Amino acid sequence: MVGDLPPGEGPTTGPPPSPTQWSPVFPTQPQARPRTWPTALLAGTATVLAIAALIVALTRPTATKPTTTSTAPTYSAAEISGAERQFCDTYKLGAQAVQADTNGHEVALGRIALTNAAAMLEDAATNPALGATYRDPARALAASYRKGTAMGNRDVATDAQFQAALDDINAKDAAMKKVCGGG
Repeated sequence: MVGDLPPGEGPTTGPPPSPTQWSPVFPTQPQARPRTWPTALLAGTATVLAIAALIVALTRPTATKPTTTSTAPTYSAAEISGAERQFCDTYKLGAQAVQADTNGHEVALGRIALTNAAAMLEDAATNPALGATYRDPARALAASYRKGTAMGNRDVATDAQFQAALDDINAKDAAMKKVCGGG
């Protein structure tokens, strides 16, 4: 069996074929472990601070807020009169622009006038000194102006639908004229 192996292979007896100097094998140094004490110290400090914050939060008395009752603001007669006058001036200015620009040949100017007048009415109606007598018709007319602007497009509405939108604008405008003393 040993004789079945090719020459140079197999178990050998005697000194190794190449005479090299034997060196002793020293045990390997253990891997340096990362230092965990800074991490542990940081975690411990954070824990102590968190516990201290929790204690402070739990022992601090809660601020007692006085209960406030909100009452509707009251306005003097002069404030109400001033708000109504300013509102009606805004309405009349917007109505003049609508009258002038919707009766011309420039369709775009008419649409712009309707849109601007609607925005002016909505803004004017936000004055808290105004009552519903002023605010509600203004918002209705503003909505009617916006609908009229959209219905003015032939791709959106038929002639009959556009005429109905115009009639609605005229009816809402008549209601505003009653409120502001213009008709």
